[in-house]
Amino acid sequence: MRLDEYARHDATGLAALVRSGEVDPAELAACAAAAAEAVDPTLNALVGPIDENALWTSDAPFSGVPVLSKSGHGRAGGPLGAGTRLLAGRTVPVDDVFSARIRASGVAFVGATTAPEFGLYAVTESRLHGATRNPWDPSRSPGGSSGGASAAVAAGIVPVATSGDGGGSIRTPAHCTGVFGLKPSRGRTPFEANHFFNLSVNHVTTRTVRDSAAFLDVTQGAHPGARSLIPPPSRPFSAEVDREPGRLRIGFATELAGFATAGPDSADAAGRTAALLADLGHDVAEASPGVAWAGFFDAFLRAWTHALPWSVGRLERLLGRPAEPEELEVMTWRYRRHGETVTVADLLDADQAFRAASRAVDDYFDAFDLWLTPTAVTPAPRIGDFDPSGTDETAAEYSYRVLRDYSAFTPLLNVTGHPAASVPARHGAGGLPIGVQLVGRAAGEAELLRVCAQLETANPWQQRTPPIWAGSAAGGGAS
Repeated sequence: MRLDEYARHDATGLAALVRSGEVDPAELAACAAAAAEAVDPTLNALVGPIDENALWTSDAPFSGVPVLSKSGHGRAGGPLGAGTRLLAGRTVPVDDVFSARIRASGVAFVGATTAPEFGLYAVTESRLHGATRNPWDPSRSPGGSSGGASAAVAAGIVPVATSGDGGGSIRTPAHCTGVFGLKPSRGRTPFEANHFFNLSVNHVTTRTVRDSAAFLDVTQGAHPGARSLIPPPSRPFSAEVDREPGRLRIGFATELAGFATAGPDSADAAGRTAALLADLGHDVAEASPGVAWAGFFDAFLRAWTHALPWSVGRLERLLGRPAEPEELEVMTWRYRRHGETVTVADLLDADQAFRAASRAVDDYFDAFDLWLTPTAVTPAPRIGDFDPSGTDETAAEYSYRVLRDYSAFTPLLNVTGHPAASVPARHGAGGLPIGVQLVGRAAGEAELLRVCAQLETANPWQQRTPPIWAGSAAGGGAS
């Protein structure tokens, strides 16, 4: 199989070739290794080499299709820690429920992708692995925390990489690299490491909507013992991709009143997408949930940091010693100290703010079916802009700068639990991809996927390949 042919196929397409006997899994693994050799020296998206001898399961939907796991995910043999020196060299002993379900689909886990320390950051830059770079422009970040995943998928190393989203960590990297990123509803997929507010969810980063839907079918259902109110789908999510969404009421916004306003490229992408949706027959109007944004983000910072002292302390007990200063990012230390100041009263106040925000979103969905926003305030940030070890800011100063300048549009949906997806929309003035975020009603992945697939047909993005792309063999030259 030619490398350019491999790099253009999604997982569904590769699986069909395996079933037909046109290619075999060993050939796909060799292609993944060749793709990594071509592009990863520039991108730094992988933790270690591609395993061409990775096991896979026959007679399964994705038999032998190469997949990467995010560093820190619970995949047996993968890196235990996400981008932290504190756990360098340690590996996961057994699959967690999420990884086990993906493995049961027949995939070959051929390696791991980079992530920032503990998945805390909106860029993938760590002292352990260095900076991961964007295949559209290596001076730019692919985002975070699933930055290695998005870079690897966009550059054609693999069609699918596991990802996680606790504040935008699937969606903003997808925006940065021009791929598709769905954050499922809270409880739709297993996530066994959540704390009080259950902000994080697991899914995958893909190049196509149909791959995202198919892997949602593979993984859907909370892990045993979890209390999830998410109903199972009435039919497979993969069956929704070819269904017409009907005429929907869609509100759109390019600012969060009193907190952040989309930059020109992001605002233009949202406006163009709103016009396209209107042309496709939907009723589109400017509208947003009535969230008190400043208070919401104050609460989000408390919720984001409250468990970090406990989490790091637990690792220290596992290691039998305290963490050394050089083993954690500068900002991780500051987040830890910030978390130590969070009181029970602070958490109760945050809970009240989150309940108010959730009511506002529910009220919005009484009048609308979907909400359209930019995925991020700006295109992909430059390497170093948000380096967690390169700042003298306080935890609050750093967090609010990242939010206002880049990632303000995504955290709300981690709090409310609504499904949301970043859809590639266009390329900005500098040639960087720009995504838009579509948000569905509670447990509304089916409707959301139908509209995302409609946009994929009307404004195809898979044929857009970055300058650093495995299909170019040497990793250079735009296609």
